[in-house]
Amino acid sequence: MLNGTIVQKDKDELLVDVGGKSEGVLPFRELSLAVDPKLLKVGDTVEVMVHRIDEMDGTLFLSERRARALKTWEKVIEAHNRDEVIEATVTQVVKGGVLVDLGMRGFVPASQIRRQPVGNLDELVGQHLRLKVIDLDHRRHRVVLSQRLVLEEELQAKKQELLDTLEVGQIREGVVVRLADFGAFVDLGGIDGLIHNSELSYARIKHPSEVVKIGDVVQVEIMKFDPEAKKVSLSLKHTLPDPWDQYADRLYETNKLPAQVVKVTPNYLLVEVIPGILAMVPKGEFDASAQFSAGQEAEVTLLTINHATRRITASIQHVADVPPEEIEKYAVEEMDVVEPTADESAEPNPES
Repeated sequence: MLNGTIVQKDKDELLVDVGGKSEGVLPFRELSLAVDPKLLKVGDTVEVMVHRIDEMDGTLFLSERRARALKTWEKVIEAHNRDEVIEATVTQVVKGGVLVDLGMRGFVPASQIRRQPVGNLDELVGQHLRLKVIDLDHRRHRVVLSQRLVLEEELQAKKQELLDTLEVGQIREGVVVRLADFGAFVDLGGIDGLIHNSELSYARIKHPSEVVKIGDVVQVEIMKFDPEAKKVSLSLKHTLPDPWDQYADRLYETNKLPAQVVKVTPNYLLVEVIPGILAMVPKGEFDASAQFSAGQEAEVTLLTINHATRRITASIQHVADVPPEEIEKYAVEEMDVVEPTADESAEPNPES
């Protein structure tokens, strides 16, 4: 390649001094797209190569675009060897993908433009892409590139950076990206975490849509995480006001409250006296002949309240002579009824 100086400008070509008392002809058609012939003037320097010599009179025919392409090819090979990112502009849509201007033409398959399918390729013309070389044809000087590879590598790095800073008990901001029957998935910034239904609200819910919707920005607590599997369990309710504190003025013995039946067994009823607070109505404190069902409303009287264990017993029809030991007989693990944990769910926690 040669550095030449423009000594004459004609209608469709330039006369360029390439040194050694030699001058060559540079036709406008041998200028690259990056060079506007209207802006060139006598005295400007251009980088060219000799691509043909006239056998009759020895005239040198020069090419700036071929020189640029050759220089670019060397840079492309170097970038490929170093696994570096190349920036290029989309110039044209072709079958199966787009062409980009690297100083030479490069091809980006449609499947390698983004991590998700691209709808209208025409919208990409004029846009800058960040690319890595995935295939080289040395004989034909053809190059195939991928932006998807760059995006995936950056995402993996972002995930690892996030995992390195996660700690149980942290409060993080995230965006709800998907709802399932058993919970909501939240993007923490590269990794999706699962908020199980039991951690979405202190109140009992049947579906996460009762609490959140896709696109919601939420504050969540890190409950546990597996760095190797990139699985994170989250809690939304731990960042919300605790109903035991919020409604402490209602939680006293003899208080009568409206409640909703959430579970019916022969020996006890489980009722929600305040959203997020359950009470057990033991056998003898409700009419066993009555037909109770989940969702039914009932008025209850609070009998015993243990703030330390968060256990409450209540009565629908208070029977004064039921001894305390009978009440405690059923106030065992039934008060700890919870939904299955995220690890027990059949649905794995997917990576983003």
